[in-house]
Amino acid sequence: MKKLKILVINTKFLGDLIVSTPGLRSLRHTYPNAEIIFLLRKGFEDVLENNPNIDRIISFDARLKGNSNLKKVITGIKFVKELRKEKFDIVIALHPGDRIAFWAWFSKAKKRIAPKKQSFNFLFNVLVDVKEDSISYLEYYTKIFEAAGVKIDFNRTEFFIEKTDEQWADEFINQHTIENESIIIGIHPGASEPTKMWKKEYFVQLINSLIPLRNYFIIVFEGPQDEEIIGYLKNEICSKNLIFIKNSIPKVAALIKKCRLFLTHDTGTRHLSVAVETPTITLIPEDNKKYWNFYSEDQKHHSIIGIRNQSLDSSIGKPFLDGITVEFVHNKIIQLMQQ
Repeated sequence: MKKLKILVINTKFLGDLIVSTPGLRSLRHTYPNAEIIFLLRKGFEDVLENNPNIDRIISFDARLKGNSNLKKVITGIKFVKELRKEKFDIVIALHPGDRIAFWAWFSKAKKRIAPKKQSFNFLFNVLVDVKEDSISYLEYYTKIFEAAGVKIDFNRTEFFIEKTDEQWADEFINQHTIENESIIIGIHPGASEPTKMWKKEYFVQLINSLIPLRNYFIIVFEGPQDEEIIGYLKNEICSKNLIFIKNSIPKVAALIKKCRLFLTHDTGTRHLSVAVETPTITLIPEDNKKYWNFYSEDQKHHSIIGIRNQSLDSSIGKPFLDGITVEFVHNKIIQLMQQ
């Protein structure tokens, strides 16, 4: 008897991949003997490569290979042909997309599930009446998985850390002579857009207010878009109790797990921190609350709500996340450390 073959597609980024893990876990429970393949954006394989609810990963290079439109078309056709060879029974598209719609159609899967609101929805035969940015993304993904007959067991997100990455994190801490009694606070000061980011000067003030206290040790994490703000922090702060780190997602996850607290914006590392069960403070714009503020304090997650300041006044500089004071964040960190 042929094993059921299921393709799940999500070509978004770190946070979305992690938020889809409750659905993947429940999909495995619903279809324990199926072969589950996940199609994601190239470069994000290590987010899910250790997830036991997935049998295999297919990665897609969104840029496509080739320096001409013709070569890109040829590369795209080859990719579709490879998908078709897989003979999937079910395709679950976790977000809309013209390219994804054609992948699903040409796969010839008998059941093709996707959100209803998209240009080529007629290429799917199970349409889910959900819209992005209308409900929480956790609920959004849940509803799409439920259309495949999946009952979500519980909403906890997951990230699976390899033993070798745990060992690396231990060695990293030892190499930087972080003493056992030190309280490690992780900070990721970057985000995908300026209006989601606190002012860099505020991070300087916050870190300077924390370092002299007790035995706090600060690890600042650098993402792929954070060169400017990290450079600024390195120039402004010098302390033996402050280090900077840039590494792969699995090693970042292993190091975040070693932190007593993690402070970040509404970005992928926030979801990573919650998934490894590190207490997390997120600075989040008010207009993102509806669809991205779905974690609770029971999950050790704490939100501090700000507003987007999009002023282009030269005295202010870049747009930034406003309405959150350094004093408030400092006090929240101290409060959580005392619990």
